[in-house]
Amino acid sequence: MKNIYGISVLAFIAIVVLLVSCADPSREYSSDLQHFEPTVQFTADVDMYVSPSLETYGETDLFSDNMTARHPVPGTIPRGHIPYLYENTNEGYKLAGDSLKNPIAASPEVIEKGKDLYIKFCVHCHGDKGNGDGIIIKNEKFPPPPSYLTGVSSGGGALLDLPEGKMFHSITYGRNLMGSHASQLNADERWMIIHYIKDLQKSATTSADMSDVETEPVSEPDSLGK
Repeated sequence: MKNIYGISVLAFIAIVVLLVSCADPSREYSSDLQHFEPTVQFTADVDMYVSPSLETYGETDLFSDNMTARHPVPGTIPRGHIPYLYENTNEGYKLAGDSLKNPIAASPEVIEKGKDLYIKFCVHCHGDKGNGDGIIIKNEKFPPPPSYLTGVSSGGGALLDLPEGKMFHSITYGRNLMGSHASQLNADERWMIIHYIKDLQKSATTSADMSDVETEPVSEPDSLGK
């Protein structure tokens, strides 16, 4: 029997058996032939072979401050991070309100995700309906923030009309009694929460005639506006 290359299958099998039979599993090689470690090493070769590592937050004499943890190179940004160019000032706050728009398109899925985040990070102060009656407020730990529906910004104007950019700026840096949430919520998550708050306001205004509801006087600094 021959295959398409003209080589006898039986001859091929015989060659394989012969080669296997020549192998000696108990054979011990000379120590001169064992190259577990290089006999001659240069500095770069040692570094590559040994691969020395430094303990995180440990000490080292490689740097003048003896710290292994290094600051990022000036001007670099983390992968996937978009710098926020508005300063934590009243001017930056106003500029954000004038120019920032929600980059995430509203959808039932986005609003539902925003609701989930709102419940986790906002409801304890602002309440489930945005009326400033969360559990922390009911326990009298902090003064109530103004209602999203009837509240007035500490800088004037109804919170119903608060621009999205100002809301994002407030969540990013914190505002009045509310601290920054930038370390807890990434930019997309902040925008999703804003979508949910806007949907909450829209649902309330369409289910009731808000023209008959008087806005609240400013009594305490709010956390989403100035």
